[in-house]
Amino acid sequence: MNAGIQIENTSQSELEKMLREKAERFDRFARSVPAVLYDYVIDSEGVPRCLYCSPFSIVLFGIAPEAVEQDMGVLFDLIHPEDRARFHSEDRLANRDRTNFLIELRVILPSGQEKWLRISSSRNPEHGAGADIWSGYMIDISDTKRVETLLKDRATHDYLTGLVNRQCFQERLEAELVRVRRYGQATSLLLMDVDHFKKVNDHFGHDAGDHVLKALSTQVLAQVRAVDMVGRWGGEEFTVLLPETGRDEACEVAERIRRAVEQQGFDYRDNSFGVTVSIGVAELDAKKDRIELAMRRVDEALYQAKHGGRNRVICD
Repeated sequence: MNAGIQIENTSQSELEKMLREKAERFDRFARSVPAVLYDYVIDSEGVPRCLYCSPFSIVLFGIAPEAVEQDMGVLFDLIHPEDRARFHSEDRLANRDRTNFLIELRVILPSGQEKWLRISSSRNPEHGAGADIWSGYMIDISDTKRVETLLKDRATHDYLTGLVNRQCFQERLEAELVRVRRYGQATSLLLMDVDHFKKVNDHFGHDAGDHVLKALSTQVLAQVRAVDMVGRWGGEEFTVLLPETGRDEACEVAERIRRAVEQQGFDYRDNSFGVTVSIGVAELDAKKDRIELAMRRVDEALYQAKHGGRNRVICD
Protein backbone atom coordinates (compact mmCIF):
# COMPACT_ATOMS: atom_id res chain seq x y z
CA MET A 1 0.00 0.00 0.00
CA ASN A 2 1.57 3.34 -0.97
CA ALA A 3 1.63 6.46 1.22
CA GLY A 4 -1.09 8.25 -0.77
CA ILE A 5 -3.62 5.45 -0.32
CA GLN A 6 -2.67 5.11 3.36
CA ILE A 7 -3.36 8.81 4.02
CA GLU A 8 -6.68 8.66 2.15
CA ASN A 9 -7.78 5.76 4.34
CA THR A 10 -6.68 7.50 7.54
CA SER A 11 -9.31 9.28 9.64
CA GLN A 12 -8.89 12.90 10.61
CA SER A 13 -8.24 11.98 14.24
CA GLU A 14 -5.66 9.36 13.27
CA LEU A 15 -3.95 11.86 10.96
CA GLU A 16 -3.82 14.47 13.70
CA LYS A 17 -2.35 11.87 16.05
CA MET A 18 0.32 10.95 13.51
CA LEU A 19 1.24 14.59 12.99
CA ARG A 20 1.31 15.21 16.75
CA GLU A 21 3.57 12.20 17.33
CA LYS A 22 5.80 13.30 14.51
CA ALA A 23 6.07 16.80 15.97
CA GLU A 24 6.82 15.41 19.44
CA ARG A 25 9.46 13.11 17.99
CA PHE A 26 11.13 16.03 16.20
CA ASP A 27 10.94 18.13 19.36
CA ARG A 28 12.71 15.39 21.38
CA PHE A 29 15.32 15.09 18.67
CA ALA A 30 15.90 18.87 18.48
CA ARG A 31 16.26 19.11 22.27
CA SER A 32 18.77 16.25 22.48
CA VAL A 33 21.11 17.35 19.67
CA PRO A 34 23.99 19.59 20.94
CA ALA A 35 23.50 22.03 18.07
CA VAL A 36 21.23 24.88 17.10
CA LEU A 37 18.95 23.72 14.29
CA TYR A 38 17.17 26.36 12.27
CA ASP A 39 15.04 27.15 9.23
CA TYR A 40 14.97 30.55 7.58
CA VAL A 41 13.85 32.36 4.45
CA ILE A 42 15.16 35.41 2.63
CA ASP A 43 12.38 37.91 1.99
CA SER A 44 11.98 40.03 -1.15
CA GLU A 45 14.19 42.74 0.35
CA GLY A 46 16.97 40.27 1.08
CA VAL A 47 16.38 40.18 4.83
CA PRO A 48 16.59 36.75 6.49
CA ARG A 49 13.64 35.69 8.64
CA CYS A 50 13.87 32.75 11.01
CA LEU A 51 11.06 30.22 10.80
CA TYR A 52 12.36 27.89 13.48
CA CYS A 53 15.20 27.82 16.01
CA SER A 54 15.84 24.87 18.30
CA PRO A 55 16.06 25.22 22.10
CA PHE A 56 19.83 24.64 22.15
CA SER A 57 20.24 28.35 21.36
CA ILE A 58 19.85 28.93 25.10
CA VAL A 59 22.84 26.66 25.81
CA LEU A 60 25.02 27.86 22.95
CA PHE A 61 24.27 31.59 23.03
CA GLY A 62 22.26 32.28 26.15
CA ILE A 63 19.45 33.47 23.85
CA ALA A 64 15.94 32.01 23.75
CA PRO A 65 14.85 30.49 20.44
CA GLU A 66 11.82 32.80 20.39
CA ALA A 67 14.15 35.81 20.32
CA VAL A 68 15.98 34.38 17.30
CA GLU A 69 12.72 33.62 15.54
CA GLN A 70 11.61 37.19 16.14
CA ASP A 71 14.88 38.74 14.88
CA MET A 72 17.88 36.83 13.48
CA GLY A 73 19.90 39.97 13.97
CA VAL A 74 20.45 38.98 17.61
CA LEU A 75 22.76 36.25 16.29
CA PHE A 76 24.45 38.37 13.63
CA ASP A 77 25.30 40.92 16.31
CA LEU A 78 27.32 38.26 18.16
CA ILE A 79 29.74 37.65 15.26
CA HIS A 80 33.29 38.75 16.03
CA PRO A 81 34.01 42.11 14.32
CA GLU A 82 36.98 40.58 12.46
CA ASP A 83 34.77 37.81 11.00
CA ARG A 84 31.66 39.78 10.03
CA ALA A 85 32.74 40.88 6.55
CA ARG A 86 33.74 37.32 5.64
CA PHE A 87 30.45 35.95 6.96
CA HIS A 88 28.27 38.39 5.03
CA SER A 89 30.31 37.94 1.85
CA GLU A 90 30.04 34.14 1.89
CA ASP A 91 26.38 34.29 2.91
CA ARG A 92 25.55 36.53 -0.06
CA LEU A 93 27.40 34.21 -2.44
CA ALA A 94 25.58 31.12 -1.14
CA ASN A 95 22.19 32.79 -1.48
CA ARG A 96 22.98 34.20 -4.91
CA ASP A 97 24.30 30.90 -6.30
CA ARG A 98 21.96 28.73 -4.19
CA THR A 99 24.90 26.68 -2.98
CA ASN A 100 25.49 25.16 0.44
CA PHE A 101 26.81 27.59 3.05
CA LEU A 102 29.61 26.53 5.41
CA ILE A 103 31.78 28.75 7.56
CA GLU A 104 33.81 28.69 10.78
CA LEU A 105 33.86 31.91 12.77
CA ARG A 106 34.03 33.44 16.23
CA VAL A 107 31.18 34.89 18.25
CA ILE A 108 31.27 36.98 21.39
CA LEU A 109 28.40 36.03 23.71
CA PRO A 110 26.45 38.50 25.86
CA SER A 111 28.50 37.16 28.78
CA GLY A 112 31.71 38.25 27.04
CA GLN A 113 32.81 34.67 26.36
CA GLU A 114 34.26 33.98 22.93
CA LYS A 115 33.38 30.79 21.03
CA TRP A 116 34.21 29.27 17.69
CA LEU A 117 31.23 28.03 15.66
CA ARG A 118 30.74 25.97 12.55
CA ILE A 119 27.65 27.18 10.70
CA SER A 120 26.14 25.30 7.79
CA SER A 121 22.92 25.62 5.83
CA SER A 122 21.50 24.30 2.58
CA ARG A 123 18.58 25.23 0.39
CA ASN A 124 15.59 22.91 0.46
CA PRO A 125 13.96 21.64 -2.75
CA GLU A 126 11.49 23.91 -4.52
CA HIS A 127 8.16 24.11 -2.71
CA GLY A 128 6.13 26.39 -4.96
CA ALA A 129 6.23 30.09 -5.60
CA GLY A 130 7.26 31.05 -2.06
CA ALA A 131 10.70 32.13 -0.90
CA ASP A 132 13.43 29.51 -0.65
CA ILE A 133 13.63 27.82 2.75
CA TRP A 134 17.12 27.18 4.08
CA SER A 135 17.84 24.67 6.85
CA GLY A 136 21.01 24.46 8.85
CA TYR A 137 22.85 23.97 12.10
CA MET A 138 25.34 25.74 14.35
CA ILE A 139 27.75 23.82 16.57
CA ASP A 140 30.41 24.84 19.06
CA ILE A 141 33.92 23.91 17.79
CA SER A 142 35.87 25.89 20.40
CA ASP A 143 37.59 22.78 21.81
CA THR A 144 38.64 21.67 18.33
CA LYS A 145 40.05 25.12 17.59
CA ARG A 146 41.97 25.12 20.85
CA VAL A 147 43.57 21.79 19.95
CA GLU A 148 44.37 23.06 16.44
CA THR A 149 46.00 26.17 17.90
CA LEU A 150 47.98 24.10 20.40
CA LEU A 151 49.24 21.72 17.71
CA LYS A 152 50.15 24.60 15.41
CA ASP A 153 51.94 26.37 18.25
CA ARG A 154 53.91 23.25 19.11
CA ALA A 155 54.90 22.84 15.47
CA THR A 156 56.23 26.39 15.18
CA HIS A 157 57.41 27.32 18.66
CA ASP A 158 60.07 26.13 21.06
CA TYR A 159 58.53 24.25 23.98
CA LEU A 160 60.80 25.83 26.61
CA THR A 161 61.07 29.51 25.73
CA GLY A 162 57.94 30.01 23.66
CA LEU A 163 60.02 31.58 20.90
CA VAL A 164 59.63 30.47 17.30
CA ASN A 165 61.63 27.35 16.57
CA ARG A 166 64.38 26.87 14.01
CA GLN A 167 62.12 25.71 11.19
CA CYS A 168 59.67 28.57 11.63
CA PHE A 169 62.51 31.10 11.80
CA GLN A 170 64.02 29.72 8.60
CA GLU A 171 60.67 30.06 6.82
CA ARG A 172 60.35 33.68 7.97
CA LEU A 173 63.95 34.36 6.94
CA GLU A 174 63.30 32.92 3.48
CA ALA A 175 60.25 35.16 3.10
CA GLU A 176 62.28 38.16 4.25
CA LEU A 177 65.00 37.41 1.69
CA VAL A 178 62.36 37.43 -1.04
CA ARG A 179 61.10 40.79 0.20
CA VAL A 180 64.63 42.21 0.35
CA ARG A 181 65.30 41.15 -3.24
CA ARG A 182 62.03 42.69 -4.42
CA TYR A 183 62.13 46.01 -2.60
CA GLY A 184 65.79 46.41 -1.72
CA GLN A 185 65.13 47.42 1.89
CA ALA A 186 67.82 46.66 4.45
CA THR A 187 67.31 43.73 6.80
CA SER A 188 69.73 42.37 9.36
CA LEU A 189 70.26 39.15 11.26
CA LEU A 190 71.67 38.45 14.73
CA LEU A 191 72.98 35.16 16.06
CA MET A 192 73.52 35.04 19.81
CA ASP A 193 75.12 32.44 22.05
CA VAL A 194 75.16 32.28 25.86
CA ASP A 195 78.76 32.34 27.06
CA HIS A 196 79.96 29.37 29.13
CA PHE A 197 76.44 28.00 29.35
CA LYS A 198 77.76 24.53 30.17
CA LYS A 199 79.11 25.89 33.45
CA VAL A 200 75.62 27.01 34.47
CA ASN A 201 74.29 23.49 33.92
CA ASP A 202 77.29 21.87 35.63
CA HIS A 203 77.29 24.15 38.69
CA PHE A 204 73.57 24.72 39.25
CA GLY A 205 71.82 21.95 37.31
CA HIS A 206 69.90 21.77 34.05
CA ASP A 207 66.79 23.27 35.63
CA ALA A 208 68.83 26.40 36.33
CA GLY A 209 69.97 26.38 32.72
CA ASP A 210 66.36 26.20 31.55
CA HIS A 211 65.52 29.08 33.90
CA VAL A 212 68.28 31.18 32.31
CA LEU A 213 67.11 30.44 28.76
CA LYS A 214 63.53 31.41 29.55
CA ALA A 215 64.52 34.60 31.36
CA LEU A 216 67.00 35.51 28.65
CA SER A 217 64.31 35.05 26.00
CA THR A 218 62.09 37.51 27.84
CA GLN A 219 64.95 39.97 28.09
CA VAL A 220 65.76 39.81 24.38
CA LEU A 221 62.10 40.31 23.44
CA ALA A 222 62.05 43.42 25.61
CA GLN A 223 64.91 44.93 23.59
CA VAL A 224 63.40 44.55 20.11
CA ARG A 225 60.33 45.77 18.22
CA ALA A 226 57.09 43.89 17.76
CA VAL A 227 57.89 43.50 14.05
CA ASP A 228 61.19 41.77 14.82
CA MET A 229 61.36 37.99 15.23
CA VAL A 230 63.31 36.24 17.97
CA GLY A 231 63.86 32.51 17.66
CA ARG A 232 65.63 29.71 19.44
CA TRP A 233 68.12 28.35 16.94
CA GLY A 234 69.11 25.42 19.13
CA GLY A 235 70.65 24.76 22.54
CA GLU A 236 71.75 28.12 23.93
CA GLU A 237 71.77 29.87 20.54
CA PHE A 238 69.19 32.47 19.59
CA THR A 239 68.45 34.31 16.35
CA VAL A 240 66.91 37.73 15.79
CA LEU A 241 65.55 38.97 12.46
CA LEU A 242 65.41 42.76 12.14
CA PRO A 243 63.37 43.83 9.07
CA GLU A 244 64.13 47.24 7.52
CA THR A 245 67.23 47.54 9.69
CA GLY A 246 70.70 48.27 8.33
CA ARG A 247 74.00 46.99 9.67
CA ASP A 248 74.83 49.95 11.95
CA GLU A 249 71.40 50.05 13.55
CA ALA A 250 71.46 46.26 13.97
CA CYS A 251 74.79 46.52 15.77
CA GLU A 252 73.24 49.02 18.16
CA VAL A 253 70.36 46.61 18.85
CA ALA A 254 72.83 43.78 19.45
CA GLU A 255 74.86 45.93 21.83
CA ARG A 256 71.69 46.88 23.70
CA ILE A 257 70.82 43.19 24.11
CA ARG A 258 74.37 42.37 25.25
CA ARG A 259 74.33 45.08 27.93
CA ALA A 260 70.85 44.14 29.16
CA VAL A 261 71.84 40.49 29.61
CA GLU A 262 75.14 41.41 31.28
CA GLN A 263 73.33 43.62 33.79
CA GLN A 264 70.60 41.06 34.51
CA GLY A 265 71.07 38.90 37.54
CA PHE A 266 69.64 35.39 37.74
CA ASP A 267 68.29 33.91 40.95
CA TYR A 268 67.49 30.23 41.12
CA ARG A 269 66.95 28.23 44.32
CA ASP A 270 69.00 30.58 46.51
CA ASN A 271 71.74 30.79 43.87
CA SER A 272 72.55 34.16 42.31
CA PHE A 273 74.68 34.39 39.22
CA GLY A 274 75.05 36.23 35.96
CA VAL A 275 75.62 35.30 32.34
CA THR A 276 76.83 37.10 29.24
CA VAL A 277 76.22 36.62 25.54
CA SER A 278 78.25 36.90 22.37
CA ILE A 279 76.47 38.19 19.28
CA GLY A 280 77.24 38.12 15.57
CA VAL A 281 75.56 40.59 13.23
CA ALA A 282 75.14 40.56 9.44
CA GLU A 283 73.08 42.64 7.04
CA LEU A 284 71.37 40.52 4.39
CA ASP A 285 72.76 40.86 0.88
CA ALA A 286 69.85 40.88 -1.57
CA LYS A 287 72.05 39.88 -4.50
CA LYS A 288 74.04 37.07 -2.92
CA ASP A 289 72.40 35.71 0.20
CA ARG A 290 70.49 32.51 0.50
CA ILE A 291 69.53 31.18 3.93
CA GLU A 292 72.65 29.02 4.16
CA LEU A 293 74.99 31.86 3.17
CA ALA A 294 73.28 34.41 5.44
CA MET A 295 73.52 32.06 8.42
CA ARG A 296 77.13 31.24 7.59
CA ARG A 297 78.06 34.93 7.57
CA VAL A 298 76.38 35.69 10.88
CA ASP A 299 77.81 32.48 12.38
CA GLU A 300 81.32 33.59 11.40
CA ALA A 301 80.72 36.91 13.10
CA LEU A 302 79.55 35.08 16.24
CA TYR A 303 82.67 32.86 16.07
CA GLN A 304 84.86 35.98 16.08
CA ALA A 305 82.95 37.38 19.06
CA LYS A 306 83.41 34.21 21.10
CA HIS A 307 87.05 33.73 20.23
CA GLY A 308 87.76 37.41 20.71
CA GLY A 309 86.96 37.19 24.41
CA ARG A 310 83.17 36.66 24.56
CA ASN A 311 80.61 39.12 25.90
CA ARG A 312 80.92 41.22 22.78
CA VAL A 313 79.27 42.07 19.47
CA ILE A 314 80.97 41.55 16.12
CA CYS A 315 79.38 42.99 12.98
CA ASP A 316 80.05 41.37 9.62
